[in-house]
Amino acid sequence: MRSSAEPARPAGTPPIGDPTTTPGPNTPMPHNADDRVVPFGRRTPRNGRSQRTPQPRHPDPAAGPDNPALWLAQTAEAWFLKRGTTLTAEQTADTYRATLDLVQLMLDGSHAEHLIGPGEHEHLTGMIQGLRDAPDAV
Repeated sequence: MRSSAEPARPAGTPPIGDPTTTPGPNTPMPHNADDRVVPFGRRTPRNGRSQRTPQPRHPDPAAGPDNPALWLAQTAEAWFLKRGTTLTAEQTADTYRATLDLVQLMLDGSHAEHLIGPGEHEHLTGMIQGLRDAPDAV
């Protein structure tokens, strides 16, 4: 393997070596044949249904410290997009909200059993509500 100080060959250039063992320009190279730089292009992978895989949106400049609800919604959406789904899909959004309702039920039970205090319950309930609103904001 080359040192990082040495320049890399352009992609598709075969390694220098014995011409009888060096593949020609039209011969496919094995994946680990040499230390070429892997060219990254703007190729969108396809899923099994031949539809484009959802790509995370670029963060909105308005989402940040001044707009935490939008930032939270975009973060939740990016999390789902990484897993091949989106909060804009009605079924995903319904399942997401049902799960948050179950978490809220757990928090309410913990508060009723005095396992968490009123301040913690209020704070965590606000966080759950912020997450619950995410599908409406994306």
